[in-house]
Amino acid sequence: MRLVDSRRETILAFLKSRGHATLGEIAAHLEVSKQGALRHLEALATAGLTTAATAESHRPGRPENVYQLTPAAADRFPDGHRELAGQLVEFLSKAQLKRFFEQRAARLEVEYAARLAGLDLEARVRELARLATEHGHMAEVVERAEGGLAIRHCNCPIQDVAARTGLPCLHELQMYERLLGTAVTRSTWMAETASDCTYEVIKERKKRVG
Repeated sequence: MRLVDSRRETILAFLKSRGHATLGEIAAHLEVSKQGALRHLEALATAGLTTAATAESHRPGRPENVYQLTPAAADRFPDGHRELAGQLVEFLSKAQLKRFFEQRAARLEVEYAARLAGLDLEARVRELARLATEHGHMAEVVERAEGGLAIRHCNCPIQDVAARTGLPCLHELQMYERLLGTAVTRSTWMAETASDCTYEVIKERKKRVG
């Protein structure tokens, strides 16, 4: 029973990181048959954690379902005390919120800089993704075809606050630029209904870090 539960948790984490996936992709990730994966998906759907929709396809044959998480599934991932954070947004003034997130970013930057000191750009990107994961972001490094790198956050522990104020996102982007010593842009944003936040690492500047 524990193995079954573990596989269902794996499916949830896979869908969280991917945004959506087909039955074949899920089965391949679990290393089980499609029938086996489907049983787990049916159980998750019964629990209200996943949903399926027919994917658009230009290939002949039967249309394939695409699976994704329901809003209820978000409760299974780190949320950074979402309710309390939302109350703070209502209680604090704009100036107080700005100062709070500035100080929060400064504390994180000191913590992160110690782990990034002495590393080259690629190593800093990968270590920064690990640090973001430690803080609940489920981050991964994406290697671009042209040789560039990106950091993709598949979860946001304070998504409600980020969507309402934009402040943690702004300071996070600026912090990443300082820590990496290079230009960084955000290509996707959960606050704008994307399934992830992606930070594109543009090019290295001659700037000392750490």
